[in-house]
Amino acid sequence: MSDDQQHDRRASSSGLGGIVKGLGDMLNILADLAERAPTEVQRQGSIPPGSNDRSRAVYGFTVRTGISGPPRVERFGNVRSTPSGPEVAPVREPLVDLFDEDSELLVIAELPGVDDNEVEVTVEGMSLMLTTNGERRYAKELALPAPVDPASLQRTYRNGILELRVRKV
Repeated sequence: MSDDQQHDRRASSSGLGGIVKGLGDMLNILADLAERAPTEVQRQGSIPPGSNDRSRAVYGFTVRTGISGPPRVERFGNVRSTPSGPEVAPVREPLVDLFDEDSELLVIAELPGVDDNEVEVTVEGMSLMLTTNGERRYAKELALPAPVDPASLQRTYRNGILELRVRKV
């Protein structure tokens, strides 16, 4: 049995509480790994593994390292930690990258299973809100590193990848 299969078996048998604890432990290990190697590490899964049920728990994270700045750990999915324990939210947090380029900001979001007409983007002040209104629901609010001109927003959507460009002011 592979390590991934063993991990999936342990995750499905220990419930959501075990998953949240396991993710915390994994994040610590990955942070140590990220300090040693300039690379990208990504892990994801679902409960139960391979389930296509709408109510399933989807979780994951990406660790990005590079030559400038500390490693970044970004999470995605619909498992949330609450005071009463982990819960599965009806809305998922998509994996999103934000790039600060010379005169504009570039945002790339992964929205699998969503049609272009289901994606709504709003820019207000120093934040960008991304939501979907179809069968698969995603939501993410990004704090922007610079003021932008909302009227300059350009979007491209292809194969579940949303690319947004907005000019800085």
